[in-house]
Amino acid sequence: MAVVPPLPKSFEDAARQALVVEAELERVCNSSHFRSSKRSCEFLKYVVRVALDGRTDSLKERSIGIDLFGRDTSYEPSSDATVRVRANEVRKRLSSYYADSPAVSPLRIDLPTGSYVPRFLPGTPRPISLPRPPLAAETQPDQAAPIPPIPILALMRPALLALVVCTLLLRHQLESREEYLRFWDRLLSGRSAMVLSIPDPDRASLAPSLYPVVWVAGRYGVNATLEGDSLAGSRQDTPASVQVSYATPHDLVTDTRLRWILSASKPGADPALSASAPAYLPAYLVDRSSPDRTSATPGPPTSSALLTILPEEYSALHVQGTDADSIRRLLEVLTSDRSFPGGLVDRLDARHVFQIRMQRDPSGQWRKDVFSGGA
Repeated sequence: MAVVPPLPKSFEDAARQALVVEAELERVCNSSHFRSSKRSCEFLKYVVRVALDGRTDSLKERSIGIDLFGRDTSYEPSSDATVRVRANEVRKRLSSYYADSPAVSPLRIDLPTGSYVPRFLPGTPRPISLPRPPLAAETQPDQAAPIPPIPILALMRPALLALVVCTLLLRHQLESREEYLRFWDRLLSGRSAMVLSIPDPDRASLAPSLYPVVWVAGRYGVNATLEGDSLAGSRQDTPASVQVSYATPHDLVTDTRLRWILSASKPGADPALSASAPAYLPAYLVDRSSPDRTSATPGPPTSSALLTILPEEYSALHVQGTDADSIRRLLEVLTSDRSFPGGLVDRLDARHVFQIRMQRDPSGQWRKDVFSGGA
């Protein structure tokens, strides 16, 4: 009987296990058993990722029907078997996949009958059986010489190559995740509070863009509150802070170490035109390293966001954006282990100013640039 792997001993251990599970999930969904059923793949990805997030309590039939299948809040599982039918289909496809495919992963995904919470069980690689070459005594004189068996290394070479590529990919993802953990451990470990600072006129429009950092704070047990709200119940320590605005504050504008700022008007522009700019798109991204100190994008402001971290106050994130969506996208990069910028912690330890610039190009794609300056 399969033995369930032990629970992770630390956040880092959980991260490593999650990478292995994600790799197996991609293999399963890319197999012929699941490619023909997009709905089954979506169901499997949903329950696996909810489980990896530690939210197994929400893997109930009614919750899945509402979240995954778009049922309204009046949905009653007793009168709609969609979730049960799909779960049974996924169980059949998983069983067929593992019956037909040799195990190349240290684990396999299982969806027990009667439950929507997946289990991650140890893989059981099956030995490869090769035809036995005939003995010399068994060879008849009038028969042609038998074809020599193909060396086992030649047979396994494609699988070994795929395993090496997979290992390198997992190593890259693991390094990115470890960098992500180092950064957030440095920012939040040992703290009980995070203060979200937003100018009063912009609170309603900007507060929802901060959900990504509020989520990370919650994972660390850190209470995230808007500036001015009560911090009752928190320890008397120095809180982390996220300062958000539509333009770079004056105290940062005067810091000559910064390469990029968001200015309320384009350098050299008519002040009357700047004053008439819409309130939701008030700033131009200014690149101080360019000869004319202007944004590289001519014309009106484009959707942009900017993160600044100063080495003397690494517990404070300064975020500006032309609109709330730009700010949210930048924070999603910072709070995702898959897209987290490499080398950030090392640069801060070296007392470097660190900035991330994100801009949306004419095709609608987001471009990310990183700047690290001297102390």
